[in-house]
Amino acid sequence: LRCWILPTPRLGNTNTTMPTSKRQKRASAAAAIKAPPEDEEAEDEQEVADENENEMNRGGGRKRGKRPTSDDDDHDPNDDDDHDDDRDDDHDEEAPSSPKRSKKKGKATAKNSPMPKDRNTNPTGKPAEAGIIHEVYVENFMCHRKLSVKLCRNVNFIHGQNGSGKSAILAAIQVCLGAGARRTHRARNLKDLVRKEAGADCSGAKLRVTLLNKGADGYMPDVYGDYITVERIISMRSGGFNGYKLLDADMKEKSRAKKDLDAMLDQLNIQVENPVAVLDQEEAKKFLTGKAEDKYAFFTKATELERLDRTYASIKDNILEQVDTQQRARENIGGAIENTRLLKKEWQQFQELDKLEVEVQELRANYGWGLHSEFVDQLNEEMKKCHKYGKALEKRRAELTTAEQTLNVTDDEETILNKQVTELSEEANTAAEAKMQLENDVKKASAPIKQKERDRGLLARELAQEKKKHKGALQRLDRARKEILATAGNAAEEERVRTRKIAQTESDLAKAKDQADPLQEEVQKHLREYNHLEPSMNQMKETREGTDRQVWAVQNKLKAMQDESGGGGGSAALAVFGSKCKRLYEAVQKAAKANKFKGPIAGPVGMYVKVVNGKEDYAKLAESAIGGGALERFIVTNHEDLQLMNKLRRDMGCGPRDCPLYRISPKSTKQKYDVPAPPPGVETVTSVLNVENAMAFNFLVDQVSIDTIALADSKESSEQALLVKENNGKCFIKGGKIRKVFFLPSGDHWECSRSGNLIMVGNDRAMKQTIGVDRSAAIESTKHEVKALQTELTRNQAEEKGVKDAHYKAKKAWNVANKEYQRNHGNIKKMVALLDDLKAEAETSEEVPTIDTSEYENDIQEAEAAVDDLKKKEAAMVQEINSLQPGLEEQRRQLDEITSRNKKILDDMDAVDAKLEDIVKGQTRRMELVDKVRAKAEQVEEAVNQQEGIVAEIKVKKSDALAGARKMQFSYHREARMLKLKKDNGGEVPPGEELELEPTDEDLDEIEIVSPERNSKHYKSRVQNKLKKIEQEKERRNLSESDPAVARDKYFRAKKDLDSKMELIDSIERNTKALGKDLSDRKKRWRAFRGHIAEQTNLGFDEFLNKKGSAGEVQFDHEAGQLNLSVQKDNKDEHSQTKDVKALSGGERSFATLSPLLA
Repeated sequence: LRCWILPTPRLGNTNTTMPTSKRQKRASAAAAIKAPPEDEEAEDEQEVADENENEMNRGGGRKRGKRPTSDDDDHDPNDDDDHDDDRDDDHDEEAPSSPKRSKKKGKATAKNSPMPKDRNTNPTGKPAEAGIIHEVYVENFMCHRKLSVKLCRNVNFIHGQNGSGKSAILAAIQVCLGAGARRTHRARNLKDLVRKEAGADCSGAKLRVTLLNKGADGYMPDVYGDYITVERIISMRSGGFNGYKLLDADMKEKSRAKKDLDAMLDQLNIQVENPVAVLDQEEAKKFLTGKAEDKYAFFTKATELERLDRTYASIKDNILEQVDTQQRARENIGGAIENTRLLKKEWQQFQELDKLEVEVQELRANYGWGLHSEFVDQLNEEMKKCHKYGKALEKRRAELTTAEQTLNVTDDEETILNKQVTELSEEANTAAEAKMQLENDVKKASAPIKQKERDRGLLARELAQEKKKHKGALQRLDRARKEILATAGNAAEEERVRTRKIAQTESDLAKAKDQADPLQEEVQKHLREYNHLEPSMNQMKETREGTDRQVWAVQNKLKAMQDESGGGGGSAALAVFGSKCKRLYEAVQKAAKANKFKGPIAGPVGMYVKVVNGKEDYAKLAESAIGGGALERFIVTNHEDLQLMNKLRRDMGCGPRDCPLYRISPKSTKQKYDVPAPPPGVETVTSVLNVENAMAFNFLVDQVSIDTIALADSKESSEQALLVKENNGKCFIKGGKIRKVFFLPSGDHWECSRSGNLIMVGNDRAMKQTIGVDRSAAIESTKHEVKALQTELTRNQAEEKGVKDAHYKAKKAWNVANKEYQRNHGNIKKMVALLDDLKAEAETSEEVPTIDTSEYENDIQEAEAAVDDLKKKEAAMVQEINSLQPGLEEQRRQLDEITSRNKKILDDMDAVDAKLEDIVKGQTRRMELVDKVRAKAEQVEEAVNQQEGIVAEIKVKKSDALAGARKMQFSYHREARMLKLKKDNGGEVPPGEELELEPTDEDLDEIEIVSPERNSKHYKSRVQNKLKKIEQEKERRNLSESDPAVARDKYFRAKKDLDSKMELIDSIERNTKALGKDLSDRKKRWRAFRGHIAEQTNLGFDEFLNKKGSAGEVQFDHEAGQLNLSVQKDNKDEHSQTKDVKALSGGERSFATLSPLLA
């Protein structure tokens, strides 16, 4: 069995050499104090070493040579091309025997050992708190599928058979805490550590190491808590996560950065790659059986002497680079020195011209003040003009305000007329319903009269039978008379003929009279039927035409919605705003693409209105509060666009109520008005509806006042939230601008009058929603509406056809009956005249013998009496029918009245429409007037703006002239002072008396304004003359630079640049010397520290062996880089000394190996 022993609770060097972070400083200081100083300044050098040591621990310099290859393969987990160095693990050669040490020497060494008596980091009885491994968890790592190991704070033993996974736990700790795969000596890359038995579907391995994080040494306890878990993922899949995670005590991820892991390991002093902290089998073999050089390398790596040596080498490289930089800088500075010398010489020549320069500067200053004075005078003149234009602009704006106020009045009238149209539409609907009710009442009232008519028909048949009897009696009488004529003979031939004619005429007259009454009754009957059907036919026609118009409008609406739904155009759901809205919108878009509009245009307004998400319950109520006619409007900003829109409306055939227009101010097109939030407990129209377009939103605020309309769930909740009643009975609405409050479910609203009265207004119209409605649902609803209207249209057409056919038949029958009656009436007149003539002729002729025909005449009389009786009955029945006629006539009169009323309502609607059209035309005229006034105001405003631009330009010139004059005045004062300083100090400016070349803002502000004696042209000419004189002096003295100030500035700049470069070179030289001295001191102390650590290791090794009754020595050869162990099994027997550790027994060899590690 093998057993891994974790002898210390930490994975760091807690008790030995040079730990990092805070412990490193303390250990370094202790080691330096123990080392013997070489001179009197050792104490001061120790302080410098401590400070430099801290800087070295924070970061190293450049590498010197090639750094030894690191075992960390985090840079490429898939690298399989690494090659292990060939190592000779078995060494049979023995190192030379070390000198024998006597017992006395060993005792003396042990007694005088500088090692502290108590080498425990933690006080006695106090457990370690930070950096202790609490738990190790592995998944699909090496031989473990899943394993979790919890460790105590002290020594932990992990034991098991070969291959049971003891080393895998140690490897998991190393890999999870930042070590590479090769450091574990188990694989060349991380993927080789993934469990092979997991199969091809394995995504990778997961490692977790949980550390205690308590106490004062904890790492960021406010972030991670009492435990820190380091998780490392080894992914087998392309694109998978490979890296580290830092988890807090609640297993929540806090970081994935490697630098945070390194900072935590440094804080907790965890060194997973230090062989003293983690000693695996390969490192143990190397220490036991390796060469002396391997053991020495083990020693320097474990004590971190190797890392410090590499750091010092990097510092040396940096020092050499700085020396090279210094040398190159000195070689390149020669040109700057020569240039500075030449510039100084030229400047000295210019010093003789300083007096002339001062005079030039004075003249320039006067020239600047002259320009400033001229600009001041010009500014005063232009300011007077600007003031004059400003007054004219105020006058034009007042006129424009008056014109716009008159324009707004018409909007109120238009609103009132729109309201009247709505009321008249509702009244027309009510009248139509009343008309249909009256028609039903007329039908009911006509039923008894029709029954009487049927009874009268029965009497008419009886009368016909009696008339038939009367006719038979007449025929019998006629036959009797014929017999008389036959018996009378030829003598009375004329009498017989006359008698026959009289009989025939009387017979025909009786028949004609019998036919007269039925014919007259038939005429009256058909006339009544015709008159009765005439209103019904007209009503049916109007009903059918109205239904037909509705079907046409709804079908167009449905077609437009279907076209928009299929085409997906930008004019979404325009059909809900009217059948002509979509065509007008398309015409507007076409005109806009052709750039025919001068300003922005929007519409219809409802296209930009959407319901805010979550407030759909208030959509219908908000639309009801907005009212009709607002959502269909198009909005323009100027008169030209208004005229163009009116032309487009006429082209589309729009009426006064179709797609109305509104003109808004151009200032209201840029952004929406700022409206207040709704009061608590209610909504406003502005909070329920989202209006995307600024013009549409501002129109609704201006015309509909949507910001003053509140919406509530019920009357009670609205009154509770907004209504305030005072003790005197007056009411008012709280909530700022709220004027009206609409509430569900019917859309009623209430408001408070100015006198404090509560006004409640009901809503009889059904609320509808066209804002934000889903087009598919609207299309289905419209389809149902079309179907219902088509059914109604079919029924109306059938009813109209029936009434029309009956009306035609009645008219045709009346015409036929009337013709027959007139023909019969003419025949009766002719027969009466003929009978009178025959009777008159008979009275004048001779008498002829007659026979008794009284019996026949009696029959005729009886028949006539029966006929008269039936006629009386018929007259009585007619009287009864006539008695029922007044009620029916009254209902028919009411029907005619309601029909006339309906026609009047329609006429009133036409009149209101005409007024609306007149208002639109008048509005156009008023808009034209407003445009004219606005154009004049804009002209004046443009003139004001131009004048203000001129004033602003002159102000800028004046300001620039003032700034230039002050700068020139400052230059004059500076040159004058410089000249005085040079004159007083032998031509040189004394040190510390140099003047600033450029003035500050404070310097310029302190210069007072000067009033020049002459104008700017005078001083300008004098400046030019002085400059010519200076040029002549320069030519005479052969100077290359024309401006002395420039020459002086060049010299000072060159001198300043040269001084800075020289200071930089000197600074580099001082730094390299200081760094070289510091590095030398550090190397000296490093060597002393190395010797001290070696001595401490040797003493500790011997001390640990003494505990077993043995002795030993660690032999160091720092020059050759070798380390050898010498063990004396019995510290009393010098002959038991050996240098071959392999010659010891198993237990002796293990103890002899453990002792130098602990030492």
